[in-house]
Amino acid sequence: MSTEVRLGTDPQGAPALLFTRRYPHPRSAVWNALTEDDMLSRWFPADARVDAREGGTLTLAFPGGEPEVVPITGFDPPRLLAFHWSGEDLRWTLEEDGRGCVLRLSNTIDDPEWTANTAAGWDTCLTDLAAVLDGRAPESGPLPDEELVEYYRAALSTD
Repeated sequence: MSTEVRLGTDPQGAPALLFTRRYPHPRSAVWNALTEDDMLSRWFPADARVDAREGGTLTLAFPGGEPEVVPITGFDPPRLLAFHWSGEDLRWTLEEDGRGCVLRLSNTIDDPEWTANTAAGWDTCLTDLAAVLDGRAPESGPLPDEELVEYYRAALSTD
């Protein structure tokens, strides 16, 4: 199981990183992992609290930092979760796929110099999500591996 990552545009036409990953789990299980505090906090590198509703918020508390309150900008269970975080728009969509689910993530690009780091970070998170859905503990550290960042720097280069 791997994550497909490419440069493209979000639904409003803004430059974005586009991620696609298939999970052999029902859409409802993946949705719960995106919207339930305890599940989200297991695969995302912050303590997360979700007021899962249209107009709700996502509160992220990274180790050693102040909690960030992020507005939920789109909410259509169990298909869509969108929010605006650190100057970027993130849109998570889930589609049923046989006995599994296809997750698509669009992350607009606020700082082009940081694109490879963002891609590596989400790749790591989506791998950790797979572990949690499988009932395993995530194996990654709090930051993406520098080798993965370099991989994405080369893979996403537009030179």
